[in-house]
Amino acid sequence: MAPSGAVQNASASTSQTAAATQTVAPPPETPPSLQSAMTALRQSAVVKQDGLASLMANGVRAAASGTLPPALQSAVQQLIAMHLPTDKLPTAAAIKAAVTASGLFIESELAKGAAPTDLKSVLGKLNQTAQDLAAKSTPDGGEVPHQGPSVPPLARGGGPVAQAAATPTLPKGADAALTAKLLAMGSEAALARQDLLQLASLPDPQNPGDKRWMVEVPLMTPQGPAVAQLVVSRDGQGTTREAPEPVWRVGLAVNVEPLGPVRANLALSGGHAWVTIAAERPESLDKLQKGAGWLTGALQEAELEADLAFQSTARVKPKRGGYGS
Repeated sequence: MAPSGAVQNASASTSQTAAATQTVAPPPETPPSLQSAMTALRQSAVVKQDGLASLMANGVRAAASGTLPPALQSAVQQLIAMHLPTDKLPTAAAIKAAVTASGLFIESELAKGAAPTDLKSVLGKLNQTAQDLAAKSTPDGGEVPHQGPSVPPLARGGGPVAQAAATPTLPKGADAALTAKLLAMGSEAALARQDLLQLASLPDPQNPGDKRWMVEVPLMTPQGPAVAQLVVSRDGQGTTREAPEPVWRVGLAVNVEPLGPVRANLALSGGHAWVTIAAERPESLDKLQKGAGWLTGALQEAELEADLAFQSTARVKPKRGGYGS
C-alpha cells in the first residue's frame, strides 16, 4: 500500500471517524476506585504488551502449516482476516470500518448487548483457544522462542508510531503444541497492548473538553504483516483566531516499503485544513512531494481551504569529534 493513499483517505474520512468515536467517550470524571483499577491495569499491561505485527506474522505461518486443530485454525484465520488490504488504495469507508473494528470500542458494544466481532474479541478468542490446546498438550521439551517486546509501550499524548512488517518467530515445522504456546503468549501480549490503547484514549481530567482516540490497524504487505497507528483528537475549543472552532486532528503513521516510515498530520477547523506529511528517507519525501496533486485535489473536492507542508524526519548522524576526526 502506498502511504500516500492512506493519507488521502485519512483526510477524507476525518469527519466519519470523528462521528464514530464521539458516541463512545467515557465520562470525564473518574471515581478514585476506578482510577486505582486503571492504574493497576496500566502497570500490568506495560509489562506484558507487545505489537500485533509479530503475532500476525506467526499466525500466517501457523495457518499455512496444516498442523493446527480446526478450532485453532479458525481462530487464527479470523485474526488474519482483520487486516486492511494493501494491494489497493483503501477507501474512506474501509478506514472507518477498520477504526470501528480496532477493538477500542468493544466495551461500549457489550454494554449495548451486541456480540462484538472486533479485533479485541478476536484476540480474546484466539488466546483462549490457544491456551486450551497448550494445556492439553503433552510437554515435548520444545522451547518457546522468546524475544523482548518488538515495540515499546504506548505513551499517553505521544504521536503515532507505526510497526514495520514483521517476520515470524515461529520455527518452521513447529508442532501444534509449540504453535499453541507461542500464539497464546503473543495474543496475551497483543491484548495487553489493546488495554493500553484504550487507556490512552480516555479523557484527560485536566482538559475534559478535549477528546482523543488512539487505534492500531493491522496491514498485510508483501514483506509481511505491519501495523498503522492512527490518533484522532478534538480540541475542546478553538485556540487561535485562524481556528476559532474546535479543531479535529488526525495523525497517521505507516512504515511500509518502498517508502519506509511516513507520518501525516491533518488539522481541520471549519473550512480550513492544515496538512503536514513527513518522511524519513529523502527519496520518499521527494516522491511524496512530486505526487502531492492527489491530496490537493481531494481537499478541493471536499471544499476545504488547505495549507500543505512536507518535512524530513531523517536521522542526523552525529559528527565525529576529537583526534582523528
